[in-house]
Amino acid sequence: MDRRDLNRMFDALAPAPGREAELLDGLLRNDTRRRRPMKNWKRTVIGVAAAALLVTGAAAATVTGVSQRLLAYLGVAPENSQAAELLIPGAMAVDITKEDNGAVFHVSQVLRDRTSIMVLIDFTAPEGTSLWMGERDGEEPWGSGGGFYKGGDHYFMDEAGEKIDLGIYCNYTYDWEFLEDDDPADNHVSAIFLVKLPQGGLLDGKAASMRLPAGPLSYSTVNKETGWPRGFTLCSGNWSCDVPLPQKDIGWSQQADTFVTQLDGADITLKEVYLSPVNLLVTFGREGGEKLVGDVETRWWYLLNLSEDDITIKDRDGNLVPLAPAYLGSGNIGEEALLMYRLAEVTDPTRLQGGSVTFNLSCGAVTLPLDDLAPVEP
Repeated sequence: MDRRDLNRMFDALAPAPGREAELLDGLLRNDTRRRRPMKNWKRTVIGVAAAALLVTGAAAATVTGVSQRLLAYLGVAPENSQAAELLIPGAMAVDITKEDNGAVFHVSQVLRDRTSIMVLIDFTAPEGTSLWMGERDGEEPWGSGGGFYKGGDHYFMDEAGEKIDLGIYCNYTYDWEFLEDDDPADNHVSAIFLVKLPQGGLLDGKAASMRLPAGPLSYSTVNKETGWPRGFTLCSGNWSCDVPLPQKDIGWSQQADTFVTQLDGADITLKEVYLSPVNLLVTFGREGGEKLVGDVETRWWYLLNLSEDDITIKDRDGNLVPLAPAYLGSGNIGEEALLMYRLAEVTDPTRLQGGSVTFNLSCGAVTLPLDDLAPVEP
């Protein structure tokens, strides 16, 4: 059993709060009930599992219900249990395994807020397979990197497993982000399947699960001289699966009706600010004026072309809460525009209540005091 196997065991065995003693007792009780002598290796596995339960229940570095690898992806240090606990209500431990073509695809964790869904997966190809996704033959990786593409459609489902029609305005994207690897040329990778949801509120009370498409693992390189890309399939197969979704929204929001400017005869307003411990979602609206097509639409989006440097968040004590240089995208619902950003650090929204957020638009700065910031109602 190598380090990855142990990591997966510890992730999978993270129990619900208060269940550590119950599960440990179950392990030991099941052992004593066996009529046949237990082999040494099975005793070893039970010993490791029992140790995992004790560690997850007692050590502050391992927060119940949230994988350490997912926390590391979000920049949470192992000792920062306080920040990690903010994510627990939006996290769900799962155990889904799909096998095809000798490869194993395992889903162990889901984390969700209104703007994004993160799914932690481990993938192990057959022995002797190299999953190297770096420079190849002098060519650099191209685009956003590799992924499990061509695995079918991604969609959301209700409790009955029926596909949900979210309407024409629910435009979202998904991508793969691979985690740091001690041996990137071996047959194992860990990754985050990231769904970016500017209209995630449309899923509230509707989406119980989603289809995760996972086709052949592939990636591309680009020739530095010619600019031509070249694709590589690292492992063929289809590991698509249905993944349950957490139902608790861990975000806080504040409704607003703050006038921003007039543009093409329309009143532009700041309508809502949503802040989770991880992400920021901002909603702007326009009313009246010319039809939102052509140059009118171009000027509308140009006005809202905000980078992380154009937004200043301060907590109630006046401390800056920086955004990460990772713009998550945007969407529109008719005359509304939604902009998504990632916080540089996992942040307690209670710190932001009484603070402020300022948007440095091309027409001037607009500041919204966050005096009415409150948890999203279920």
